[in-house]
Amino acid sequence: MEDANFTLLVVGFFIGYIIKSFMTFRSGWSATAHLARKVGDQCLKLMGTIVYKVSFMDQLYLRSIALTLDSEVAKLKRNELDNEFDDWKKETIQLFREHYPEDYKWQLEVFDWKSAMRVLTDIYQEDRHKEANNDDQ
Repeated sequence: MEDANFTLLVVGFFIGYIIKSFMTFRSGWSATAHLARKVGDQCLKLMGTIVYKVSFMDQLYLRSIALTLDSEVAKLKRNELDNEFDDWKKETIQLFREHYPEDYKWQLEVFDWKSAMRVLTDIYQEDRHKEANNDDQ
């Protein structure tokens, strides 16, 4: 009878250890996935800010060219800026997808520039909704 109790004690200990290890792994995995999502969201916010500021600077640049030079040069510069910006968008999304942690790519909703801007819009709307709820309280 003592051998059975000792065996049950050892088996119970190992089962408890395995369950504890699984729960610790699961909570760590969940926290890391949450961190990866938040960092990705912050990167998208940073991209949105950069786009806004670059667009503003491009408009100033084009206006100054239009005022000092002829409209043909301004059109050429606008096309150059648009092409450079399109290249930057493609490269940025490609790098974002490549360097997103491999284990958490299942939660990634960004596939191209349009989907990135859609996700960014959702993030901003969610932030506004949270702020509105905090103001109501």
